[in-house]
Amino acid sequence: MLWVFLAIIGAIANAGYFIIIKNNIATRNPWILNAIGLFLAGILLLCITALNGFPAIGPDYAGAVIISGILNIIGLSLIFRAMESSDLSLSMPMLSFTPVFLIGTSYLLLNEVPSMAGILGICIIVSGSYVLNISAEHEYILDPVRSMVQNRGSWFMLIVALLFAASINYDKIAMLNSDPVFGMAFTLLIISGAFSLSLVIPRQWGGDRSFLPPGWNPVAPVTPPVPEAPFRSYLVPAVLIGIAAVAESISINMAYTLQIAPYVIALKRLSIIFMVLYGTIICAEHEIRTRILGSVLMVGGAVIILIFA
Repeated sequence: MLWVFLAIIGAIANAGYFIIIKNNIATRNPWILNAIGLFLAGILLLCITALNGFPAIGPDYAGAVIISGILNIIGLSLIFRAMESSDLSLSMPMLSFTPVFLIGTSYLLLNEVPSMAGILGICIIVSGSYVLNISAEHEYILDPVRSMVQNRGSWFMLIVALLFAASINYDKIAMLNSDPVFGMAFTLLIISGAFSLSLVIPRQWGGDRSFLPPGWNPVAPVTPPVPEAPFRSYLVPAVLIGIAAVAESISINMAYTLQIAPYVIALKRLSIIFMVLYGTIICAEHEIRTRILGSVLMVGGAVIILIFA
């Protein structure tokens, strides 16, 4: 069960990444922070690859990297918006839906089919999402549904879960066409480059964003505006982000070589437990009992998919 250990390492690294972002989003620009951190991660993966020897690159590698990069750029942009508009412990657990969506996308892209026991896990994940949105002021059974509809952060994260359910398959395709270390290197560099360009291009065009969909402004400053922080203040959190991204990439890619993607990601979503505990205990976010219960249910559903599927 080596893949279980690797997936848990990935879960811890994933939680660390989001906690670092959440901790810094009020004082540092998340686009700059990720541009630096993910660039360092990509370079470090290339350095590790150089030490071990570069793998043979398969024909599907480039396409998989480009598609995954685009999906992750959109997904991370939405995550930043969710972090600005919602409590960490309320928005992040919506990522538990990723293994649910992944059941379908992995079948279409990788021909990986979980067992029927996954249906039970799906039901528990959905019920956990429902409990997560129950609060003291709710009087009717459908009130949590209204709360979820009204919480923009929850909707952002649900869209992210769908995007990641697609990108995960392309990450695995990239790994299968290279190796577990080299697989994510250029994906991370593409994301880093896009975040860097997003900070420069709008200024060069005089702020014209007519090419974007109505209301979509992915590079607008956060609200309240982030104060200008000296560049050196980005270095420590960026290095931590880079380390977390490298640990997550290598451990999850190695797990992919031993198990199908839906099961690996189901266990990786244990990261939600760490993030919710951080949000409720360290950040003193509200509705602690219901949010922890809902998050445990959602992760429990993922674990059932893992154990009985």
